Amino acid sequence: MNRRSSILIVGLLAAALVGVALLAVPGSPLRQEPTLGLDLQGGLEVTLQAVPPPNRDLTESDLERSVDIMRNRVDKLGVTEPEIRTQGENQIVIQLPGVKDPAAAAEIIGTTAQLELYDLETSLTGPSTSIRGFPIETTSLYQLLVRVQAQARGDTSDAYYVVNPKAERVVSGPFGTEKEALRKSDGKLPAGRELFKVPEGMVVITCGESAVVCPGGQGNGVPADRTYYYLFKYEPPDIPQMTGEDLKLDGTRADFDTSPAGGGLPIVTMEFTGRGSDKFEEITRNEWIRGRLRQAPQHFAIVLDREIKTFPQIDYTDSSLSGGIGGGRAQIQGLESFDEAEDIAIVLQTGALPVKFETLDRTDISATLGKDSLTQAWRAAIGGIILVAFFLLLFYRFLGLVAVTGLVVYAAFLYATILIFNVTLTLPGFAGLVLTFGVAADANIVIFERIKEEVRAGRSVRAAISLGYKKGFATIVDANVVTAITAMVLFAVATASVRGFALMLLIGTGLSMLTAVLATRAILVLLAGFGWIDNPRLMGTTGKGIPRWLRLDYIGMRRIWFAFSGIVVAISIGAIVLQGLNLGIDFRGGTQVTFRTPEATSLEEVRDQAARIGQAGAVIQGRGESVDGNYTSFQIRTESLTIEEQNTLSDELQSAVEATSFGAKSVSESFGRQIANSALLAILVSLLLIVVYISFRFQWKYSVGVLVALAHDVVITVGVYALTGREVSTATVAAVLTVLGYSIYDTIIIFDRMRENVPLMRRASLRVIGNVSLWEVLPRSLATTFITLLPVAALYFFGGDTLKDFAFALLVGIGFGSYSSIFLAAPLVAFLKER
Repeated sequence: MNRRSSILIVGLLAAALVGVALLAVPGSPLRQEPTLGLDLQGGLEVTLQAVPPPNRDLTESDLERSVDIMRNRVDKLGVTEPEIRTQGENQIVIQLPGVKDPAAAAEIIGTTAQLELYDLETSLTGPSTSIRGFPIETTSLYQLLVRVQAQARGDTSDAYYVVNPKAERVVSGPFGTEKEALRKSDGKLPAGRELFKVPEGMVVITCGESAVVCPGGQGNGVPADRTYYYLFKYEPPDIPQMTGEDLKLDGTRADFDTSPAGGGLPIVTMEFTGRGSDKFEEITRNEWIRGRLRQAPQHFAIVLDREIKTFPQIDYTDSSLSGGIGGGRAQIQGLESFDEAEDIAIVLQTGALPVKFETLDRTDISATLGKDSLTQAWRAAIGGIILVAFFLLLFYRFLGLVAVTGLVVYAAFLYATILIFNVTLTLPGFAGLVLTFGVAADANIVIFERIKEEVRAGRSVRAAISLGYKKGFATIVDANVVTAITAMVLFAVATASVRGFALMLLIGTGLSMLTAVLATRAILVLLAGFGWIDNPRLMGTTGKGIPRWLRLDYIGMRRIWFAFSGIVVAISIGAIVLQGLNLGIDFRGGTQVTFRTPEATSLEEVRDQAARIGQAGAVIQGRGESVDGNYTSFQIRTESLTIEEQNTLSDELQSAVEATSFGAKSVSESFGRQIANSALLAILVSLLLIVVYISFRFQWKYSVGVLVALAHDVVITVGVYALTGREVSTATVAAVLTVLGYSIYDTIIIFDRMRENVPLMRRASLRVIGNVSLWEVLPRSLATTFITLLPVAALYFFGGDTLKDFAFALLVGIGFGSYSSIFLAAPLVAFLKER
């Protein structure tokens, strides 16, 4: 690069910085605000899994239609910039930043709204109908099921229940398969339990508090705090006689019943399609005829998600109904409030989902908690940048000033990229952002150390700059490619919450190449013509370069290093096997609720409040710093709780300890296994790709050293988690993958110098070549490690609880990664090449 080119590049950079300023400066017509993720502004994230109906496979069109319907529902909620996308073959991920009532939004979005209309008297079956065809209600699901088990024997079934015969009650269910029913008990029925199934061609229908009256021979009136159970025939497409597909969506709305008998109560009016209107007319005609013959009113049941909402009767004494009810209209009555009517109307207006969905993963974050997280993230980011800048200025002086200038350019371009491409900033994304400043500084250090070597060798500053960038470029490319590999793998297989980290790491890695190779080089070339730049003190090139205390026989002492690493790895494996890992709900499933209290509160008091509402077995932990054993931040982990149970827990804690800033996360057991498998796959794929790349760029013997060092780093990092009992989450997996990328950064620096020295030291043994290479790059290697750990330390000390857990894994992994690069990888490669 000549002086004219450097002037041009600096000019372009200055123009680009002006453009960035227009995007960021308040009052500018081009000003944009960054998009914040739900963990920084509050909101809802939910992962739903489609469950295909009986005797039918899930199709791609089912999932696409479901996404369209959910998007329509979200639009009616008024949420700005929602994200709704498919994941895998049968899952849908929904992110709603800024939604005010996450619980209510989750109810509306995920409600299947399987609207079914049954001819009640002809659809009831088994013990739910009398000899004369009247409905028979029961409040005991166990008693209903026990009477049909002889009939169910040998049948296939779509609904299984685990029951306690001695107590005559249903313990859990329904489950779609026998395997699913026995999953929590390792595939075997627990002692004192039996497995009941619903006979083929039948389905359990309920009628509860949401109905004013439920079907029954005794006319049971309002079902106060109880649920009635019935068995209906289920023989599609004949029974149920009508479904939500027969509904005209634009004719459905919430309203008030203004009729004389309606009393102004809330209702949902429905209008049927042409086909649906014909079917409805046929059903009501048959019911009128049957009622006339039996001299008893006949009914049709409006069933929403297998729950009877209402069951209007056909007045057989009204001869005008002999031909059935035309016009294609109906009403859902018996609703508790107009809000409930509106919720049902939204679901029906946007269309009934074609398949049922189960909630695999759900995270609710209050706006207050999001604001606190944003403050902590900014604090960690600013702290990390200041620490990196201070280190560069202290150790590299004028070169450090150039590097800091390059970091300013890098920060501006990174912010512009976030704005222009509308990258959503999340809490893990902030962690990736902070970490990328270490990446950008690392690239500068690699080159600056090369420049200093050339200046010490007697070359002019201009020549040293040219040679430094030329010799350091390959090393930077190799190291950043490996970091990009881990980031891409992480982005491909990670959950949505960790994708933000992977994306920021990937963007930062690419931009750091631009600023290190172009921006800082252009600045240095432009200044190289001034005489004052040749001052050794200004350039930090005084001294001999390699301190004597670093000149150990690293290769010759390899048995000591191998033995020490073997002991540490053995201890780590022992801890993993014997003590196990404290897996978070991301992997084991369940519900996790976090909250804060205005004053320090004891764990015992929170446990007492949880026990009062039936959560005596919950795991309750204090988070952050304790004050005399008390905390202001808490985490409660339980088995999976319903939305109602979560709300009850929140209300109880608000009343008892003035809890605020609630966050909730629920993960199903099956989704936990999926995350665990994805995490393992990500680590294995990353290792494979890194080994392939190193084999291609160096030799296969180098890849063996890399593989051993990386395995060493991962095992020790996981072992430290087992020893300390820290919770393992998806963020931990992201940290481990990041460790893979950063551990190899130092390794590549060392390998690159060994490869360079082999042809220059042809008469020397590999032991000598290895030692000399290590001596030459150790200052650089230690500097890159330290400057990477600085922003990580900022995450640990200035970030919130989530960032601290993430930073802990990085501190351990990167620290041991630096050790393995020097004391394991290099001696092992020298040993293999000697053979």
